[in-house]
Amino acid sequence: MIRNDKKGEDMDYKELLSVGCLITKDLKVFPINCNEPAETATEADEYMGVHIYDLTDEWWSNLSFVDGCDALEFIELNTYEIIEGPFKIWKEKKLDLIGCVDMLEVA
Repeated sequence: MIRNDKKGEDMDYKELLSVGCLITKDLKVFPINCNEPAETATEADEYMGVHIYDLTDEWWSNLSFVDGCDALEFIELNTYEIIEGPFKIWKEKKLDLIGCVDMLEVA
């Protein structure tokens, strides 16, 4: 048996099941279920991926807390040039959004 203690590290992508997407090392987000060919130009654009910094606050608020933290860590690991101040502000804004759905489900 081969043991991989670095499972999940050094991967080219990270699955974010709470929103049905995956994020690549290029910081592009794609839907997980791309089994069908694109029928319209809009669908073709979707299959080209969306850059992580272009995602809406609604997308971020639909992430589970665990997926959101994993995504932010993955982004930090795969961003080669981070300007500390602006990135920290952006990250804090996203941290405020993630897990909002989790909070609504607690009743």
